[in-house]
Amino acid sequence: MLTVLMATYDGAATLPQVLAAYQRLRSPAQPWQLLVIDNGSTDDTAAIVASHANRLPLRLLQEPQRGKNRALNTALDVLLPTASEGDLFIFTDDDVSPAPDWLQQWEMVAREQPDYAVFGGAITPDWAVTPPDWLLRLAPTGLTYGLTAADLPEGPVFPGLVWGANMAVRATVFLAGHRFEVSVGPSGGDYAMGSETEFVRRVALAGQRSWHSPGPRVAHHIRTHQLQLDYVLQKARRFGRGKYRQDRPGIFPELARVPRWMCRQYLAALGSCALAWLRRDRDTVLRTRWDLAYLKGYVSEAWRGGPSAARSVLVTSYSGEFGGMELRMAQEVRYLQQNGHAATLALRPFAGLDAWSQRLAAEQIGVAVFDPPDFLEHWLARRRQLWRARWLAAGRMKAFRANLVHVAFCWTNYGASVLWLAAHCGLPTVISVHNAFPPATFGRWQHPLLVQAFAGVRGVYAVSTSAMEHFLAIYQPYLPRGVRLAVIPNPVDTVRFRPSAAARRIARLRWGLPHDALVLGSVARLSPQKQPESVLALFGMLRKRFPDLCLVLAGQGPLEASLRAQAARMGLAGQVVFTGFVDDVAALMPAFDLHLLLSRNEGFGIATVEAMACGVPVVATDVPGNADVLRGSAAGLLVALGNLKPAVPAIAALLGDPARRARMGAQGRAEAQARYSVDVVGQLVRDFYADLA
Repeated sequence: MLTVLMATYDGAATLPQVLAAYQRLRSPAQPWQLLVIDNGSTDDTAAIVASHANRLPLRLLQEPQRGKNRALNTALDVLLPTASEGDLFIFTDDDVSPAPDWLQQWEMVAREQPDYAVFGGAITPDWAVTPPDWLLRLAPTGLTYGLTAADLPEGPVFPGLVWGANMAVRATVFLAGHRFEVSVGPSGGDYAMGSETEFVRRVALAGQRSWHSPGPRVAHHIRTHQLQLDYVLQKARRFGRGKYRQDRPGIFPELARVPRWMCRQYLAALGSCALAWLRRDRDTVLRTRWDLAYLKGYVSEAWRGGPSAARSVLVTSYSGEFGGMELRMAQEVRYLQQNGHAATLALRPFAGLDAWSQRLAAEQIGVAVFDPPDFLEHWLARRRQLWRARWLAAGRMKAFRANLVHVAFCWTNYGASVLWLAAHCGLPTVISVHNAFPPATFGRWQHPLLVQAFAGVRGVYAVSTSAMEHFLAIYQPYLPRGVRLAVIPNPVDTVRFRPSAAARRIARLRWGLPHDALVLGSVARLSPQKQPESVLALFGMLRKRFPDLCLVLAGQGPLEASLRAQAARMGLAGQVVFTGFVDDVAALMPAFDLHLLLSRNEGFGIATVEAMACGVPVVATDVPGNADVLRGSAAGLLVALGNLKPAVPAIAALLGDPARRARMGAQGRAEAQARYSVDVVGQLVRDFYADLA
């Protein structure tokens, strides 16, 4: 069933033309209906709609309380009890006329794109009179009138580019509980724009992807008064108000609740406008007046304290490089968003952060640069850093307007300063532990600060049992009574990470690996903790038994130059592939016959379970974290840390036995799906946050 939903308020001026266009529609293959919701009209809207009841499959509902989104929610409450998952709901307006093949096009798009749940179609202008030249040249007509760009291609689209005048949503989205936000969108008088944008971006956080198709076409009637400058500037202000409500507080440093860069932009636009006025440059004056109106709307909404998409959970850490902990923190944000909580990721700057932030932005995961003083991590200048934290960094943390702060501990006390800062700001906290820490004691200066820092802790989870045991050995005396404790492993996306003969062939071609060679792989940072020099040494010993053996070192880090020199000294430079950072590890791992992780310490060893998910047998050092995954597992081998020579015969026997490797790979795949899949770990995370977030 295709259902068209149209909310209308005093639509008598446009409804006759619009409903006449509906009568010209060519029927789709499946049944369809038009549901009109009269939102408290005071004109002849109801009579006009009723006059078409015998010419269209039309139904009229009444929602007297003003608000377009409220009216749409009323219609959904009527439809959903009898809706099926295969239904498609198509949203439009009372001043929008569809093309004759509109419903047929929507039917085809929904059938051809089964993996997408939200769709946007083409919206062209239907000008009541010829628009003035200045409007087309200088005003953003797409934002002002909800028009789609003529050159917007068919394909996946950013959710913010799906407009409500021509939008289709599968019934499954609403059956899952999603509704329109009633605080935005047309509601009589002044209002914040962005009702459909807020909805589409929100459901995107729950995993519903958006698709644009130019096939379903509508024409948006634009009245004469809507071509006036005052109307255009009013829409700019409303757009600014709506933008504030959808932004993530704290992503940028703020001044009076407004990002400082936006304050600078406002002053620059004001100066540009004044200078253009003096020069009698009318075009620049008009452009900057639109910018100023938009900025005024944003600032006024911030100052009046209007509803915003305030982040309820701030996920942060003492992070200095890109690694497994950072990936887990991003996954934490995904889990929180999917569970209905808003969340922001806040990290210290490190190499590659900007590029990673851009990739996360495509998932609508906000990343803020947050670098609070580290007085508990480093001894030097600790008192000055504590002063900076108390009097400067506290305001920065409060700007996030979080209800809960998640602090990830990557090493002994790395994260303690931001934990103290959260407690100083009166914010409850949870801790995630990502490594097995060595024993540690704290002095008289640190002790009272740690007591303060841990006072607000509501829960602690560790990525492995070993990590939890090591953490408690240090911090048990500081934890409040009744704090929630859990072990939640790192997840692996078993849909992306999977055995694939095709991926194996493609990866070997890409990296110049012989299709019939035995290939060792190690996905890990090239840093001392991961001991990549031991991987090279082991590779050299195994080459004596397997002269065609190749090695792939996937990762980047401070040891890369010395490792290249080591490979050259061993005469193995031609058999070792240094890939650098690999964005899509899932496309590389199937190329391996065996994966090595010879770390001297681990919290969990996510690369090990990723290899298992790809059906690749694994070898790892018998240290906490690695042992938590592989002890008692049939997916791989644990080898002693230190002298690797005793392990060479066992690894060589495994390389020489393809049937055994295949059995181990299959077992590893099964274990990854049963213990570490995104869904399994996601449920553990939801259980952990219950009543905390």
